[in-house]
Parts: sequence; structure tokens; C-alpha cells
Amino acid sequence: MKRRYLLISSEPAHHPERVAEAVKSSYRSLFGELGLASSDLKLIKGYEREGAVILRCALDSLPRAILAAATVTEIDGAEAALRVLAISGTIRGIIRKLARLRSSYT
Repeated sequence: MKRRYLLISSEPAHHPERVAEAVKSSYRSLFGELGLASSDLKLIKGYEREGAVILRCALDSLPRAILAAATVTEIDGAEAALRVLAISGTIRGIIRKLARLRSSYT
């Protein structure tokens, strides 16, 4: 199965596991339990200081995963906004994009 990796940032910064759970919950409410199971949505790595996470999903589920992330408005009762910063076919590629984004901020 082909997969894609999404780099998602939360504003304000939240714990990576909470961000991943919020995206999964949003996906479940939009597309149901079967849709979530077929999406193969999984937290790969979290960057707590930046409030960023790397999530993996099935290629077929990519547009729905992006939509699910975009519809998150709160995490643990606090307001939140999630933005998909980058998408890649490999973990190495997404980490390179993260490094480029970090260097552009400094």
C-alpha cells in the first residue's frame, strides 16, 4: 500500500499525541470508523517544542486526511488551528522539508 507523510503544525503548540488524536477524531466524525480504519492514519513523530507532528496515511486517504486536519478547531477544550505544512512520499523527504522550514524561520 502506498503511503504519504504529512507535516502538520498546531497553533498554539499542543502535545503531538493530542494533535494526532484530534485529527483521528475529526477523520472519524467526517468519514466514519471504517473510513478511519482504511486511512492507516498514524502518528510517526512529534516535535513538542514546535507543536508539529508527522502523520502517515494511505495515499487514497490523503485528501480526506488534509480535510480532517483542517477542520480541527480545538484540542482538549482549547482553541487550536492545524495547518498542513508539507506532504511527502517518504519520511526522509518530510524531515528534509521540516529542516528547510526551520531554517527559513531563523
